[in-house]
Amino acid sequence: MSELAALKDLLEDPMVTDVLIDGHLSLRVERSGNLETAQNPFQDELEVVSWIRNLLRLHGSRLDIAKPISEATFDSDFGLLRVHAVLGGECAKRTQISIRRHSIANLSLRDLVRNESIAEQQLNTLLEIVNSRENFVVIGGTGTGKTTLLKAMLGETSHERIITIEDASELNLSGNSVALITRSSNHEGIGQVTLGHLVREALRMRPDRLVIGEARGEELLVLLQAINTGHNGSGFTLHANSVEDAWPRLLGILVGAGVSIEFAQLLIASSITWVIEVNRVSGKRVVSAIQRLRPINV
Repeated sequence: MSELAALKDLLEDPMVTDVLIDGHLSLRVERSGNLETAQNPFQDELEVVSWIRNLLRLHGSRLDIAKPISEATFDSDFGLLRVHAVLGGECAKRTQISIRRHSIANLSLRDLVRNESIAEQQLNTLLEIVNSRENFVVIGGTGTGKTTLLKAMLGETSHERIITIEDASELNLSGNSVALITRSSNHEGIGQVTLGHLVREALRMRPDRLVIGEARGEELLVLLQAINTGHNGSGFTLHANSVEDAWPRLLGILVGAGVSIEFAQLLIASSITWVIEVNRVSGKRVVSAIQRLRPINV
């Protein structure tokens, strides 16, 4: 892929998961969980801006004064890439580019045991959650492996019709699955398709399981209501710092979507059984806790 030639040496390294570019001054990569300095291939700010604009344009996005923050997700020879950019001189002193690389390989739960991300006892619990069709949420911070774990768990159910709903196609499940992707509005401000809209449409598509790549808004309300009408075995990821933070985080999202605290508490308690926490420990992504969701007074 010619537009990625400038970063070819870095992206060919399977241990590199993130490339972080600070204008033409510095470049860092995350390799095996650690940030390292690497050679920046760009000579000046103009070269950086020209390169990122061309890359985004090739994948249906743009970066300019009218849209100084932009992103695109696309397949490449180096795996699935999510590119995020902030235009220098508008929202940052220099143009900031963050590239997250998702592995081409589809890791199973047993693969995660072999690379010590999951303990043997945890494997049995995760398989029980999936096979008993209990609803679950995978929590953790950015880059902790939430999507990788969610994908591995769903890989145990490839014979079922799973409908995934995401902002960008990161799960890429094999088997009998359907991927629905959101759409931004056009330059006239029309045509937007949100996660919440897609969840509602997915209910009409005969799903065995509904999955949201990341819940952060009113789509959570729609999903939990769907779970309560018979769509068990569903799962999603959520940004939260710990198992204890999951309940207030879920509650906050639902209240923000316009429901009362009382109804939100009842909905969460009747919908979600398990919270699975992932973290990075000494550079390694690991499952740090698997617990039943416990209501917390907030």
